Amino acid sequence: MDTCREGGAAETSISNFTSSCNLLDLDQEIKCKALAAFRKSNAGGGLAKKRDVQEFLCCAIYCELQRVKIQDMLDAKHRPDETKNVAEKARTSCWNLSLTKLLTAFKVNICRFMRRMKQWNMMAKNEMVFQQEIDDLQRRLSITLIIRNYYQRAFDRLFVLPEEDTENTESRSLYQSLYEFGWVLFLTIRNELPGFATSNLVNGCQVLICTLNLLYVNALEVGNPEVINMSFEGLPSTWGNDDFDDTLLLKYSALKAICSLIPELPMKGVHVMQKAFFHKALVVLFLDQSLLGNDTFKREIVKEGLLDVNLGTLNRNYTKHVSDISEIDERVLLSRKEAAPAINQPKTPSRYKHLHKLPNAMPSEITEALDAEDVDVISSLDKRLCVMARVFAKSSRDFLSTEEADACFMMSCRLYYHFLQKITSSELKLKPHLKMVQLLKNRSLHSTLIACSLELAMHIQEVRVEELKFPFILKCYALDAYEFQKILEVVVRHDTGLLGRDLTRHLNAVEIECLGSLIFRNDSLLWKVLSTQRCLPTCNEVQANGKENAARSRAEPRPGLSICLRKFYSLANLRLLNLCQSLALMKYFNKIWYIAEYSFIQHCGYLLKQRELDQLLICAIHLHGRVTRKPLSFHQILQHYRCQPHARSQVYRLVSLGNFRSGNIIEFYNKIYIKRMLKFAQDLRKATVTVPRSVLHEKPPQSNQISLNISVSAKNLRYPSGTSIKILKTKPDSVVEETLVEPDQLIITPLKRTNSAKELGPLPYPNIFKRQCIQSAI
Repeated sequence: MDTCREGGAAETSISNFTSSCNLLDLDQEIKCKALAAFRKSNAGGGLAKKRDVQEFLCCAIYCELQRVKIQDMLDAKHRPDETKNVAEKARTSCWNLSLTKLLTAFKVNICRFMRRMKQWNMMAKNEMVFQQEIDDLQRRLSITLIIRNYYQRAFDRLFVLPEEDTENTESRSLYQSLYEFGWVLFLTIRNELPGFATSNLVNGCQVLICTLNLLYVNALEVGNPEVINMSFEGLPSTWGNDDFDDTLLLKYSALKAICSLIPELPMKGVHVMQKAFFHKALVVLFLDQSLLGNDTFKREIVKEGLLDVNLGTLNRNYTKHVSDISEIDERVLLSRKEAAPAINQPKTPSRYKHLHKLPNAMPSEITEALDAEDVDVISSLDKRLCVMARVFAKSSRDFLSTEEADACFMMSCRLYYHFLQKITSSELKLKPHLKMVQLLKNRSLHSTLIACSLELAMHIQEVRVEELKFPFILKCYALDAYEFQKILEVVVRHDTGLLGRDLTRHLNAVEIECLGSLIFRNDSLLWKVLSTQRCLPTCNEVQANGKENAARSRAEPRPGLSICLRKFYSLANLRLLNLCQSLALMKYFNKIWYIAEYSFIQHCGYLLKQRELDQLLICAIHLHGRVTRKPLSFHQILQHYRCQPHARSQVYRLVSLGNFRSGNIIEFYNKIYIKRMLKFAQDLRKATVTVPRSVLHEKPPQSNQISLNISVSAKNLRYPSGTSIKILKTKPDSVVEETLVEPDQLIITPLKRTNSAKELGPLPYPNIFKRQCIQSAI
């Protein structure tokens, strides 16, 4: 096949495209049509990145295979006499290829493929049926992912994995086989049922419970106590005793106990599913010998010798079922030994080759500094690492293979050893009275440092799975964002050039996410710390405190709250500055800042709780416009906010309204924000604000030059530290007060901006709260 004449990434990618197609043994016509469609859509040369080209070529192949399938189906429909040959034709057709196999060949993740398909359908101007196919696939996969999570949790309650040693090899093998067999059996039976079982979450969970009951009772029949959870309430009371009568298991059912593992699932519906549908599907599997065993009582299907046979048969039958370009092989969602759907094996990029110098074990500087009676602390740390490794492997097993997870954690251990040595060495030099063992017994230090190292390791290994992006690491280890952000600065301060710009920038992005929203979650330890304060410190108070601490040693930890709040105010100042510049509001910046700051500190951070920094900044700009009678609608503000590099639609679409309710940002402003901020804003309108000339003429900091890991001084902020405010003792303007007291009028009353329309440019103003069907951004 002739490749294109385009140079660079496109030429390399199309060469890879040919190799991927050869792996799939695709028809020449399919390849040519797909390549032609790609070239037509990329006529302007906009797709230059190798990865982008490969992903869109995969989408092009998928669409061409779907076109052939649709045509075959139409031909069969219009020629009834050929209906008998449809099945045979399907087995020999080019679209007799699972979507999973296609994605694996092109090394594209299923989630990324779905996003790319939406963009490809728009670029190639495909018929609506293609997007409908993707939407249906996404819905089915989402349901299966939820059921998969239920399966894993229930399986862990029913069975236990024996310890890894030479005596338990057979038991561990049995556990793994039961785990795989249960999932494939569920997928097989679900496919035997009417369509509602795959398109409905409740029905799917009902099938799952019936499958687990069948698997559990058959596993009890095997009689291996090493894989059975003896504390599960569904276990027969005398099972495992020498006098237990195995014939009792022929009619035994643990359905009720297993159903209780999904509390929200009604038991009545499970009984109906079992009698009306599940049992009939099971009979069919025995009749066509997909399952071998006692077909009368549906037992002996996992007994020695039959488990491997039945698992092999089910796998072969399922492989035939998913040999269709519209099907995704859902077995890989559960795989513990193989990678999840088409996720690339991570390889350490060449720019990180210098990391091979990292220690492979606890540095001798640490072990030699311990007294003889303290050596047990090293064993404790090793055990902690082992536990955290198992937790990571379990939490990431849907997206990473065992080898990938091991590679990531091994790299994180080496980073952990490196930074632990740097930190402890620095501390001991500054505090000679301390002993190494005291530092090593700090549990919080180790947990957060290992988590931070693992976050770096996944970035180094280029793990680009959406579900594993930060804050996954916090959920994985149940870490608090307020505690976690402390270790980020410690790591950067003790870095001696190992991290480089890329990794430092990544930690900076992680820190910003913590400071911008995560530390304000309801369960954050920040609120516990603030509970000892009468109010949240202002920016000036925090800066003053920071100058006092600046004289301290570089390695000595500064008060956690003080440094956290200085970073937060620095981030708030930078984001408000950029937004005011975009909106041409710099001459009002100081008053807008005062509104924003007051919204942070009033009632000890009440408006920040369970919300995000950007939400209060947007509201501050809108409130200032209302008070000064130069209003900017939320629509206009958000038009500019969406151009910010950190903008996310959920910031203005999902704002906490309290009591587990959420709404858009206008609802938050009307129902909560304005009630807390009205009086302050009215007083500020009557205030005389004096701002130092140096502050007014200071250039705003560039976003790519800001590092929140560096101590923030007052000169970094646009905040007018020398500003004086005098509140005039006059009554607020009645018109402004009346308008602000009646929140509904804020939306209904037509607004006109006094500034020039040219500031907003020629862009149209779409309805930001209307759900978009297609994302145009690539």
